Amino acid sequence: MDDGIKFQSFSLEREGLARVLGSLEAEVMEIIWRKGQEVTIREVWEELMLARTIAFNTVMTVMNRLADKKLLRREPGREAYRFLPVQTREGFLREISRRVAAGLVEDFGEHAIAPFVEALDVAGPGYLEELEEFIRRRKERRDKHR
Repeated sequence: MDDGIKFQSFSLEREGLARVLGSLEAEVMEIIWRKGQEVTIREVWEELMLARTIAFNTVMTVMNRLADKKLLRREPGREAYRFLPVQTREGFLREISRRVAAGLVEDFGEHAIAPFVEALDVAGPGYLEELEEFIRRRKERRDKHR
């Protein structure tokens, strides 16, 4: 897509971040975002172990994969690598949503627009109002730059 986050697929069968990341990748990212600071593999592994048994090497592989995908930055520490998110959770969600929406519109054009508006309406009337306001601001900005 671009030279930022490496994102390969979107799964309709999964939920939340697992739609665009593996389930364990999503869980690891949620832990790191929640901690709000750089972490070691051991710190993430210990938190995962509170809920289930998981191999340290599995967590290490996942965190290194997330670094390869440019979701985490890996930096050497005194005794172990430190990992920190490249962007906030909100920034990640915004970027992934933008990419998914752009891909749908590029591939399906007008067929992607009406179902999106219908989904917003079902989710709640406030979403349609937010969309209307966003469209108004976007048009104003576009007209201003003409």
